[in-house]
Amino acid sequence: MSLPSQGAILALNATLRPLGAVLPANRFGVGAARLGLAAVCRIWFDPKLAHRPVDEQGPRGRTVGEWVGEPPQPGEPLVYYLHGSGYVGCSPATHRGLVSELARRLERSAFALRYRLAPEHRFPAAHDDVLNGYLWLLEQGHAAEDIVVIGDSAGGHMALGLCVQLRELGLPQPRAVVCFSALVDATWSLADQRRTQVRDSFMSLGLASRMTGLYTGTTHFDDPRLAVLDGVGPDLPPILLQAGGSEMLSADAEAFGAAQRAAGGRCEVQLWPGMFHVFQVGHRLLPEARAALTAVERFIADIETTTGTDRQRSSTVI
Repeated sequence: MSLPSQGAILALNATLRPLGAVLPANRFGVGAARLGLAAVCRIWFDPKLAHRPVDEQGPRGRTVGEWVGEPPQPGEPLVYYLHGSGYVGCSPATHRGLVSELARRLERSAFALRYRLAPEHRFPAAHDDVLNGYLWLLEQGHAAEDIVVIGDSAGGHMALGLCVQLRELGLPQPRAVVCFSALVDATWSLADQRRTQVRDSFMSLGLASRMTGLYTGTTHFDDPRLAVLDGVGPDLPPILLQAGGSEMLSADAEAFGAAQRAAGGRCEVQLWPGMFHVFQVGHRLLPEARAALTAVERFIADIETTTGTDRQRSSTVI
């Protein structure tokens, strides 16, 4: 690892992780988690593109979010971004630096969705908002083949769940999906198995499961929108999963990648040794984060220059 990344990990181990381990799963704990997550996202002081707020009626309710960069015309490529933070925190504003960097690198504007958060809004509120946002983009005249869905953490979970929903509804899939440290197993069983093998600098298993549980509850884990590992198949779009090699959710990335490839789909998995949860947010200071975003550029460029999307790839470990 680079020296900046080693410093970031030391800082996380000294602050966010020990604080998170004692947070209760109530409104006080959620408020503290929201402050901590927002601070982590904003501390990198990323340069940001101009943004334009959106609050319009979509096909299935309000669509709230923001365009980062100039809103595209129909026929132009775009990013549909779904932020993470355990279904309880963050917003397009906290992720604006990362979304701006993706927009610059991929040379397209991005629509970052503001979805409803737990515990005020429980499952399936956020998933309904994500589907509504995608349908709103289609309603604006944007073709599915021009949309790349990118999500981190819980946002990655919803990106994969969106593809499962689109299949069930008979609607067109996006051009591609990219996930940073995506949650795949909402029960956290996969992460629990990996927990003893890694030193996760970002979060403890207890905190993560408590916070996401405020959204999922305990009775919905078999719902296709949450049980995304059961929804793999060759009809899903090409998928890139990136995760830190020292985070629990590296197990989720590996499991989904293996299942999707076994089902005949295309899914690349990139594990970055020593790195932490959604390390891409630190692209301004961390060489590994910049390299990961360059890998995203290559993946999207390859998708857009490849005529077929049924080509199967093996997992890539960097």
